[in-house]
Amino acid sequence: MLWLALKTLFHEKIRLATTLAGIIFSTILTLTQVGMYFGFMRNATTIIRNADADIWITSKNIQNFDFANPVPEDKINVARSFADVAAAERVLLSWGFLKLANGGQEQVQIVGYNPDTGRAGPWSMHSGDARDVKGGRYMIIDKTSEQRLGRLEPGHTYELSDRKFKLVGLSRDIKSFTTAPIIFMSYNSAKLFYAPDQATFIIVKAREGADVDAVAGALRKSLKDNDVYTRDGFVYKTIMYWTVQTGMGMGFFLTALLGVMVGGAIVGQTIYANTMEHIKEFGTLKAMGARNWDLYKIIFSQAGISAIIGYVVGVLVILSVKGSIEKVGVTLYLSPNLFAALFVVMLGTCFLSAYFSIMKVKSLDPVMVFRT
Repeated sequence: MLWLALKTLFHEKIRLATTLAGIIFSTILTLTQVGMYFGFMRNATTIIRNADADIWITSKNIQNFDFANPVPEDKINVARSFADVAAAERVLLSWGFLKLANGGQEQVQIVGYNPDTGRAGPWSMHSGDARDVKGGRYMIIDKTSEQRLGRLEPGHTYELSDRKFKLVGLSRDIKSFTTAPIIFMSYNSAKLFYAPDQATFIIVKAREGADVDAVAGALRKSLKDNDVYTRDGFVYKTIMYWTVQTGMGMGFFLTALLGVMVGGAIVGQTIYANTMEHIKEFGTLKAMGARNWDLYKIIFSQAGISAIIGYVVGVLVILSVKGSIEKVGVTLYLSPNLFAALFVVMLGTCFLSAYFSIMKVKSLDPVMVFRT
């Protein structure tokens, strides 16, 4: 039956081209929307996920990583008093304005960390070392920020909120959700932009073998004026804020759903039209003894072949333009799992779209072949 499915499918080339165009469009739109959403969420949680910390102590009722309130610095002593805490560090998150070579300025996100341990500092370097910020007004800026800041030259001095800092290195592919360039510097230097005796986060590394959830629970009992999250809990909190409370996630997924529906509708309409055009041939096959399932296989094969060809072409297109999309500052996260999941969704949608054709063939009376 496969040969018959192929023959009837490729017989009408214009109709097939329309079907494939719909699936390709659907694939590109869906992958772009879902990939952008995952990219934004990864940017929003990138420091949380890569800070080498198991637990985050934050201000009370924090909404997400980027909008944090001060935490008294001495809270670190409470964390260090627990036997299952291997290390605790202060982290500072602030904002400033970097003066550009053309005289303008750009708002930047400042992250202060302990250069001796590197926790919450840059974990992927294009040039330089994360420890180079120690001992003075030194900073590291991400290489991708050149899209907004212009060419960055390690060794040069830049003006940050009316203070001069020397650029000692460039990190690699570390972006913020807000798209503001990230500047890393030592915690002591970052204090120049923040209130005295205040940090933004206290990050905790649990001892090897310790129950992280239990340590977090004990810290919550001692730090009632603060929120305490495990790394995964803080990631989830941040993602839920941007996804649900801002409505951004719903916007992305509604557009992605629309793309899938458009592709499915075009496939369904094409296969149904193809079925009706060859309805007498299906009746002849029934009259010759073909079972309903044999006819279903023809229709399912047509839907499956269309889905596979259209999806593969759509993936190749999105991969070819991914670099161009990211050059304008948009992170497009595409993983093998995403490709596999979307293929299953696309294939299932195409099969579902063949439902009306299946119902038409199922109710087909073979006697119609002998009618004039």
